Amino acid sequence: MKKVLHLQMLPVMYGAQRFSLHLLESLSKDEFEIWVASKPGGEFVQEVKDRDYNYIPLPTFRHQICLWDLLTFVHLLYIFKKHSFDIVHTNGSKPGFLGRLAARICKIPLIIHTSHGFSFQDNQNPIVYRFFKLAEKIGNSLGDYTVFVNNSDRFNGIGLGLIKPEKALTIYNALPSKFNNELQDIAKNRKEAQQEVIIGSTLRYSTQKNVINLITASCNACLSEPKLKFIYLGDGEYYDLCQAIIHSYNLEQRILLVGWDKNVLPWLKIFNVFVLYSLWEAMPFSIIEAMSSGLAIIISDIPPLSELVDKQTGYIVPLNNNAELVNTFVEIARDPKNAYKKGQLAAIKINELCNYETMVSSYRNLYRSTKPETARKNND
Repeated sequence: MKKVLHLQMLPVMYGAQRFSLHLLESLSKDEFEIWVASKPGGEFVQEVKDRDYNYIPLPTFRHQICLWDLLTFVHLLYIFKKHSFDIVHTNGSKPGFLGRLAARICKIPLIIHTSHGFSFQDNQNPIVYRFFKLAEKIGNSLGDYTVFVNNSDRFNGIGLGLIKPEKALTIYNALPSKFNNELQDIAKNRKEAQQEVIIGSTLRYSTQKNVINLITASCNACLSEPKLKFIYLGDGEYYDLCQAIIHSYNLEQRILLVGWDKNVLPWLKIFNVFVLYSLWEAMPFSIIEAMSSGLAIIISDIPPLSELVDKQTGYIVPLNNNAELVNTFVEIARDPKNAYKKGQLAAIKINELCNYETMVSSYRNLYRSTKPETARKNND
């Protein structure tokens, strides 16, 4: 039996953490002994314990780069030496760097990293940008494979010289079959919008999700079109500011910020269109869920999102073009039939593109492999 460790940093239920749970629940307990390590506390840790996986707390893990990272690194060395894992699978930039370095020093037989987006972004300070870029390159050199959740990041990583092509794979995220079947049922029963058009989203109120521009555009669209209503689920550092913007327009009854709710199905049922106007993304589960439920998607024009959404399944808006975003909202309210048709096509496309069995079998091939060439052949 192989001992596999999934290394995460934050104990929250963001995309990377959901990915681990979705993948691990597919592994046979007769073949794999499952371990998970992360910063303690939070919903993710509770989910891990509820599934009876072996859990290791990493109390010194911090989101920002700091001196605590040295203690975390030493702790990882101790854990890897003590438990003699066959596979270490890291997720996220900092776990990917510290975890792969510690795993290589401890001579872990198989080191896999899933990249849920790059740590370096165009809007960063040039020094910070180069530092994170170098860290990505070093991390990739330490592991056996890096799995990208979209083709855009894989091509970009290879083109920038951050990883050798034979170590780079693309495996799309996907939803477990049971949950996906529930979403498909919603798609089959979805009706065209009538009296009002509800545009919704599940997101973090953060810089990445571009929430200030999104909320401002929502307010301006409401002023132009009385049929529009917006419902946004989530929390984050800009939540109060977004509430204040809505209050300044006196639109609290038409733009609802309902907080975090892990049960998204009831909300997806009442949405007519889904929006994610992010500055950067990798492979958001929120869009996979929304498309599977038969919703047309409004996205910012960034490459990873364009792999999921095209003009037949949604609306592609240039990044940081608030006027065009407002126009798109208004267009949807005035032609809800077109949005409904796009949503039906979205459900078909996403179920072909993000297939759970394909995702699971691809990672199983990696877990059972010893050489990059073998895994790539099995994965193609």
